Amino acid sequence: TFGTGGTRLDRHRSHFIVSRGEDLYLKMLLVDNLMHADLHPGNILLDAEEGSTYRIVLLDVGMVARLTQQESDAFIGLLQAIGAGDGRAASRAVLRFSTEPQEFCVTPEQMDAFAEDMHSLFLERCRGYGTGVKFGEVLRGVLALVRKHHVSIEANYMTLVMNVLCLEGMATALLPDYNVLDAARPLLVTHRLLPRPLFKVAMPLVQRFKRLRDSVFMLRQGGDARSSRSAVEV
Repeated sequence: TFGTGGTRLDRHRSHFIVSRGEDLYLKMLLVDNLMHADLHPGNILLDAEEGSTYRIVLLDVGMVARLTQQESDAFIGLLQAIGAGDGRAASRAVLRFSTEPQEFCVTPEQMDAFAEDMHSLFLERCRGYGTGVKFGEVLRGVLALVRKHHVSIEANYMTLVMNVLCLEGMATALLPDYNVLDAARPLLVTHRLLPRPLFKVAMPLVQRFKRLRDSVFMLRQGGDARSSRSAVEV
């Protein structure tokens, strides 16, 4: 909650960091197939110029994870399953996180047991969009089941998970009433409905819609909904 020199960030700047940070993460995942491999608050710089112009700048970009299309699709599938509150769909997405599926869940019974545990987890903690889902809590529950069922996960997927946890943790610290999952809904739903080439074309428009929703959120919460010119540098 504090900026350079120990000054407390106001609500407007906190909202800018969280919402634009989420936009940046989703662009890397949904379009670029590229992910910062050491994303944490120390590598996220808020560059504030005169007036109300801000930029988010990522540091230490020498460490990146290049995602294959399969890796990107599998993780997006998990996020979309979380948005739908569908534990069994989430289990299918997680089982794609290993390039050596024969190493785990080798029988239909084991796969069914994993799916049932995921279903139970989602009934308890994840009912989907609009239900106050705590993204980080759900992902930690998923990881606990991965350990329980000895599911092997490739390194790039752990990078994606850790980045989501970083984003959710930053949102909790800076803007506790901002729901990361609900805010991502316009981009995740549009990505599910459109072929990838059309999504790339539509993404700037969807991002503007998301930012309009974010402004409405700020107004409802009694915050400052000033618009600010922004850029994202990687």
